[in-house]
Amino acid sequence: MIDFPALAALTIHDVKNRLNLLVQLAERKGDSETLRLAMEAAATLMRLLHAYKAGTGQLQPNLDARVPADLVDELAAEFRAQTPLRLELELAAAPVLAYYDEALVRMVLQDALYNAMRHARDTIRISVRSVAGQIEFSVADDGPGYPPQMLGTPAMAMAADGGGTGLGLYLAGQVARLHVNGDRRGEVCLGNDAGAVFRLRLPL
Repeated sequence: MIDFPALAALTIHDVKNRLNLLVQLAERKGDSETLRLAMEAAATLMRLLHAYKAGTGQLQPNLDARVPADLVDELAAEFRAQTPLRLELELAAAPVLAYYDEALVRMVLQDALYNAMRHARDTIRISVRSVAGQIEFSVADDGPGYPPQMLGTPAMAMAADGGGTGLGLYLAGQVARLHVNGDRRGEVCLGNDAGAVFRLRLPL
């Protein structure tokens, strides 16, 4: 009998590897649009795989001391190659070190950035700061903002149906809650401030 989840996981990895070859080809040709589409598709596949793991209790964080400003710098360099939009960074208030799973946090921020790229008019702002015993990563754009019905809804309650930002927000909520310090857990907050603002807060 075929183990469908295992087969799906292998297929996701195989397709992701093929997309990585397309990414390399697009980079060599300087084709930023194909590069963006291929990298976004690869990121979507990995979110799907991680969402399956979260739903089956297999998603576990690998917490280690990281430099948040370095992560934001790397993401900015990655996305500047994919879009003509202006990316602004706010890193002055970033903690020097923080404990979190860098691969999972990177995945969450990538999804937030792709969503911002779809809606921003001109500028995306990425920031990281330490506030009230938490590290807060945020991605803001100057687009129309989140629909009113999404505001105030916990990310954990978002439907993981793959439509729109549903899968990404569901997984972001799962990742946030995997980061625990004492009785405090991470959280995802959505807001509007001259555009959409996505915030990932993790306990320090």
